[in-house]
Amino acid sequence: MGFNIMDLMNGATRAAVEGVDNYEAITLNLDEIKVTKHNRYSMDDLEELATSILMDGLQEPLIIGRVNGEYLLSGGHRRREALVILQNEGHTEITQNIPCRFKDMTETQFRLSLLIGNTFNRKMTDYDLMNQAADWKEVLTQARKEKLLVLEEGKRVRDYVAAVLGEKPTKIAQLEAINNNATEEVKEQFEKGNMKITSAYETSRLSEDAQKEVAAAVEAGADIKSEEIKQMSEEKKKKRKTAEDIAKEQNVSDTDTSEEEKANAKKLHAVKMLEKYYIYLSEEETGILERMLEDCKRRKREYALEED
Repeated sequence: MGFNIMDLMNGATRAAVEGVDNYEAITLNLDEIKVTKHNRYSMDDLEELATSILMDGLQEPLIIGRVNGEYLLSGGHRRREALVILQNEGHTEITQNIPCRFKDMTETQFRLSLLIGNTFNRKMTDYDLMNQAADWKEVLTQARKEKLLVLEEGKRVRDYVAAVLGEKPTKIAQLEAINNNATEEVKEQFEKGNMKITSAYETSRLSEDAQKEVAAAVEAGADIKSEEIKQMSEEKKKKRKTAEDIAKEQNVSDTDTSEEEKANAKKLHAVKMLEKYYIYLSEEETGILERMLEDCKRRKREYALEED
């Protein structure tokens, strides 16, 4: 997919993130500038930067998105942290009337501007990339709901995330699996750089207890290869009997299955397929499904069955 990040968004969104030429100048006190939870990246050499600002002043304005009346920091996080250091040291005068440039934005537009700044202005580790991929998926999914992003036919949000980050969709899928399925112990080793993407991904496929064992071994200095972890996963799969396997043993053949069981299996298949294709549902179809679910719950209550 050879497109620029700006191709992902319509004109309204591009205007919020293409640069600061159309931002307005404003001066704010440090306490007025809010930092959101979405900036999760390491910052170094802050003491040196604080000294530089104390001697020469702030050389570039902070970039602000005004969202629902609040001034949220979009660009200049290291500079702001350096100003916090100076404030704590008693240099309060330099934290007043800070030069900034701001623009009114929606929450989604602000997230996009913040992500673009983080993505293209930082050198990221694989752990940072995992967080970036999760953030991009979240904000692009929301942008799609708000009609700021229209997917090309046959494309998924993951494909757009991969294009933005300059990575292959398969790598993004692995990072997503690590983020969603790995234990905190595994993520810690991944963050420290003790586990590469492939090893962390294969470990995330193991049970929680097995993941903790692998993480503890890596923490202790063991060099466990991804192929070894993959083999562990395959062995556990062979030992594990699924509900489907048990059902097959109980039912000698398909001819022994009642018509009711066949009908229920057909319904279950339809529901599982919805899980695969739910992103293509329209708002109207989503509403229909929600009403169907409520009807099913009502009928269950009428049959005097306990709610799950």
